[in-house]
Amino acid sequence: MNDQPDMIIVGAGLSGLLTAWRCLDVNPELSVLVIEGSDRIAGDHTWSFNLTDVDESLRDWIKPFIAYQWDSYDVKFPKRERTLDIAYCTGNSETLRACVQPHIDSGRLQVRLNTKAAELTEDSVTLERGEVLTANCVLDARGFKPNDNVFLGYQKFVGHVIKTAKPHGVKRPIIMDATVKQLGGYRFVYCLPYSETEILVEDTYYTDGPELQRQEVDARIKDYIRDNLGVSDYEMVRREKGVLPITLAVNELEFNNIQKIGIRGGFYHAVTGYSFPVALKTADSSAFNLDFYYSDAKKHSPFYDYRANKHISGHIKKERFLRLLNRMLFRAAKPEERYKVLQRFYGLPQGLIERFYAGTLTKADKLRILTGKPPVHVTKALYNFSEKAFIKRERAKRESE
Repeated sequence: MNDQPDMIIVGAGLSGLLTAWRCLDVNPELSVLVIEGSDRIAGDHTWSFNLTDVDESLRDWIKPFIAYQWDSYDVKFPKRERTLDIAYCTGNSETLRACVQPHIDSGRLQVRLNTKAAELTEDSVTLERGEVLTANCVLDARGFKPNDNVFLGYQKFVGHVIKTAKPHGVKRPIIMDATVKQLGGYRFVYCLPYSETEILVEDTYYTDGPELQRQEVDARIKDYIRDNLGVSDYEMVRREKGVLPITLAVNELEFNNIQKIGIRGGFYHAVTGYSFPVALKTADSSAFNLDFYYSDAKKHSPFYDYRANKHISGHIKKERFLRLLNRMLFRAAKPEERYKVLQRFYGLPQGLIERFYAGTLTKADKLRILTGKPPVHVTKALYNFSEKAFIKRERAKRESE
């Protein structure tokens, strides 16, 4: 690999590494440098998705990433239980590291750990210690950064992977068990059975603020394992936790020449917080558009700002309906009754549910979601329908605080 890489990616999380992996696989002459502020790439995470979220042309390519796959999964609510025959997949930090390791071994992918970036331009990265690195293009794949033009709720979770002395009895994933006490917001427990005696049990809840009371959630998980799974004899394998943004509204964004990917650019499913399918689409698009990234003319083009960020603006436009659903969940529904929104949703046709997760809802799908007896008060639903009016009220509220 030459001293100057073709591409620098700042951030070695899911989107950064997926993009590096895809670009290197598609472009045999490419060299990539990944800069990471922590002491290892990929962190310690689990990423799940419906197989139908992924374009068929990419399903073989992502097989090395998938650690576990199931043919169906369950959802549970106070007045609805259902099994959906949708293939469900999970990858993790270990499988992601394994996917990029061959490129690290070949020297085409270099990694600099414990290295923080202070400033980014379209073709350079200035490190905190002053060193300047250059490349044909720079991609910003760092973590989430709050933005005054983006109005949020939050999805927070703590997960325990446990090894049970006897089979735990969970045959397939439970992606939402909302029969648990709601505790002032939409709360559910998420279970992934990795084997007969190993299972991830994750307590997830949607609330207005980002604060995560980990010890309280730890205690709730232990109660669920005992009371709902009937398991008392087990050992802890590992813990994970996270706070994910859930987008309620987006105002005009200020774009610049720095290409943002992953959660940094707002690339996640607005309602569920799932990031893998969107990160995969970004990685594939990046791999087949290197000619634009490398064009010297881009730096002098008056259209560069638009072209470099049109994937962001396109994603924002595409997720407009999902942000509306979030406002219904966070603002129109009473906190203790938010589960009713999802309880109703999971009574809809399976094909619609697949398209919802894949981000391919049709106009008929959207109409079907909004029609019928609403699970929220009509007056509050109408009050939160307009995104522009919502933003105006939220701005006024911020200024008065």
